[in-house]
Amino acid sequence: MKEIISGISLLFLIQGVGGLINHLTNGSKSWFLVNYINAFQGWEIVIDILMIVIGGLIGILSMRGKKQSGR
Repeated sequence: MKEIISGISLLFLIQGVGGLINHLTNGSKSWFLVNYINAFQGWEIVIDILMIVIGGLIGILSMRGKKQSGR
């Protein structure tokens, strides 16, 4: 289960960092999720940063859980 959570964290981080780079460099539409959700149009950079923060928090909490369980 913790591997799945770590994977989700990585997914959020990749989508956030890649999307942020794409939007800051005025990149074309690509495979970043934010580009394809109409509700996020106009808020792309904010959503990218939010995805980075969420991915980081999930990753930190996942690592914290591993330390507490002794594995």
